Amino acid sequence: MRPLQNPSTVGGAMTRRQLIRSMGVAAAALGAFGITACSSRTPVDEASTTESASGPFTVVDQYQNTITFDTPVGRIASAIIPVPSMIAGSDQSISRNVGVNSSAISLAKNGMLATMFPEFLNTPVVSGPDFVPNVEQILSLNPDVVIQWGDKGDDIVAPLRNAGLKVILLKYGTQEDLEAWINIFGDLLDKKPEAREILNRMAADRKTVESIAVANAAKAPRAMYFYSTPETKVSADNTYMDFWITLAGGKNVARGAGKGTSVAVTKEQILTWDPEVLVLGNFDAATPQDIYDNPNWASLSAVKNKRVYKAPIGGFSWDPPCNESNLMWLWVAEIFYPEAQLDLDLRNRIRETYQSLYAYDVTDAEIDRILHLESNKVSTGYDSFSA
Repeated sequence: MRPLQNPSTVGGAMTRRQLIRSMGVAAAALGAFGITACSSRTPVDEASTTESASGPFTVVDQYQNTITFDTPVGRIASAIIPVPSMIAGSDQSISRNVGVNSSAISLAKNGMLATMFPEFLNTPVVSGPDFVPNVEQILSLNPDVVIQWGDKGDDIVAPLRNAGLKVILLKYGTQEDLEAWINIFGDLLDKKPEAREILNRMAADRKTVESIAVANAAKAPRAMYFYSTPETKVSADNTYMDFWITLAGGKNVARGAGKGTSVAVTKEQILTWDPEVLVLGNFDAATPQDIYDNPNWASLSAVKNKRVYKAPIGGFSWDPPCNESNLMWLWVAEIFYPEAQLDLDLRNRIRETYQSLYAYDVTDAEIDRILHLESNKVSTGYDSFSA
């Protein structure tokens, strides 16, 4: 059995967790003086350390902008919701995040980020869900760089550049975009070995899920990802939700409904599509029981067969792209094919991932919370995720 989180200290000695946290804070502090600290997980080779300590380095963002830094980056502000958790997953520390999106705080409270790094809840908010930056607030935080979306118009980018801030632009939507983020953060944080480790895990799990999809092609379900409040929205073509539905062999019934992650649709459209599996996101509070109790959905196959599931939420929500997305793929494969009894050992994979990403020993109770075990236990096959 793995040790419980935050075991008590004896005689005032630091726990391993506290030591790792203090090392992360120290690393960020050293960064402010131009000194690079090695990762506590994967040793950085001597050549890499010498290169980053010897002078300026550059990062190329997803729009081929080259940003030059004279010293290691210690202070990051971001209007992008998953960025803080992804930085924490590379850094084993939240200390470099000095300004965040308000939605990142909300998701941290509902998920594991605030449990692992409670100090994150005190991080200043620099944008809301609309991603519009509070430039005055950002300037007061003196960040080394600001991370912003580049695909949502120049109105949310130009004010940052006009204020003299260095800006890294990302774009959203695909697995390839996610992999680009991971590489960019590896370059920015001098954490390239950690970035490779994350990408290698994703590549291996992608092959596993692709094989499962092939082996169970005859049983592939009609599936749909949707928000039920305040209005009914689905994820249609070329979205990340479409990616993981398709990866696991499912047919996204909302394809053709429109463009984007949140496409408003009518009740009649959903009834016509008749999905066999419904996945609920973490951007509203709806649970499977809410859907089962709603007479509007009583005729759906997913409701009649109790195949409605709330997507897990860990360091970040698993349904959009993040450092834990490969765990989402494994979870989807299991809920798509309960009769296959895949036994992908997801609970142990969560333990391994949280130790690797966050240096955190997650407990069984926390894994239950990540998997929404209490909310999902009313749905078919979910007892397979129990300890």
